[in-house]
Amino acid sequence: MKKGKFNTGFCLLFFLALFGLSIGVFDNYRDLWMSSNGLSTVGISHVKSVSNVVTVLALFYFTLRVPIDKLKKGMTVVLVLKMMCEVILLVFDGREALFAIKFLMFFDIAFTQLILSSVYPLMMNFAKDDEIYTKKGFVESFFDKIGFLFVSLIVGKVIFGRVINYNTCLSLCLLFTFLSFVVLITIEVNRSKTTGTLNVRDTLKYFKENKVFLFFLGHNLLGSVIWATIVGMPMLMLTQKMTLEPQMASFLILGLGVVSTVMSMVVLKYLRFKNDQYNLIFKFGIRVIAYALCVITNDTRVLFGTIVYLLLTNSTHNFIFSSFFVNNIDEKYSLIFTTLKYCTSLLGDAIGIFILGLFFDSPVRLIALPAVALGIVHYVLACVLVEKKKALIKLESINKTI
Repeated sequence: MKKGKFNTGFCLLFFLALFGLSIGVFDNYRDLWMSSNGLSTVGISHVKSVSNVVTVLALFYFTLRVPIDKLKKGMTVVLVLKMMCEVILLVFDGREALFAIKFLMFFDIAFTQLILSSVYPLMMNFAKDDEIYTKKGFVESFFDKIGFLFVSLIVGKVIFGRVINYNTCLSLCLLFTFLSFVVLITIEVNRSKTTGTLNVRDTLKYFKENKVFLFFLGHNLLGSVIWATIVGMPMLMLTQKMTLEPQMASFLILGLGVVSTVMSMVVLKYLRFKNDQYNLIFKFGIRVIAYALCVITNDTRVLFGTIVYLLLTNSTHNFIFSSFFVNNIDEKYSLIFTTLKYCTSLLGDAIGIFILGLFFDSPVRLIALPAVALGIVHYVLACVLVEKKKALIKLESINKTI
């Protein structure tokens, strides 16, 4: 039995690795691909914002209509639809089909998020704990970075008489998406104990009785808004605001991402403070100080340093909230909760990217002002949430002794 669970877990991680590669080879260049097809910076921010809203609607439909025991089948269908979108986008490259590109981008991003939001609930059929949650994030992030590194080295080069451009990155994305599709259809997943579609009335009752999970989702939403107001469009920010070359910007994002991913495992094993308030300072506290310095100095170099710190700490200390609350919810509601987590993140990104688009050409002070104002509120909420987490752990310990 354990061997079967191990094989399923390994295959799902292998699937996630291939899907992570598909994300890495294109998503980091998605903004530049749209820019090369005639979309303005404001237009790109609107596309990404609206696509996140579309994603939220798709995620809710997917969650309500697809029961956990049919999750693999639903993911397979979504992968097919995603590949269809990417084939059409390849054809439309350079044809000035702005409306079609925007429309297809909405759904391509939505399908990507649908897959990512469904992997962990599928994994929870055989294991769920801080370690597997971190491994899932590690594999997804690591292979995303590997794909990013690969295309960063070849973009602009001439290989076999062909110039490697952003459309080539999209082609590679389609290839790795197909390979992940092949792996997924070969995986045998044990039937979940939870069958049938979600009962909305029971779900609302459960969350009403366990408001701490709603509190967590609100905290997650606010955190995503803050993040996106600074690095919602990292390539455009670094190439246009910081005047870095695209390849240099790519290597910077990649390098910091790899370090952050490795640090997430190191921190989990060796640098995990027993007091989560200390963990909180490194995850969010220093960020608030950095936002404030941007407002005070109005200096592009300080903004650059803030972006570096954000990317460097992106993956670390996620166990403070995410893994704990995802792993401690009733298994029956694991999919809807993971979906809601993604939805709040996406809505936050949509709001943050929209704000960034409005202030993109403004002085540094105005760009950072929303982040510092919201960051203070976010940190206070995080402190309260840590205390709620401690209370839940204590309650769980008492229940076990009874």
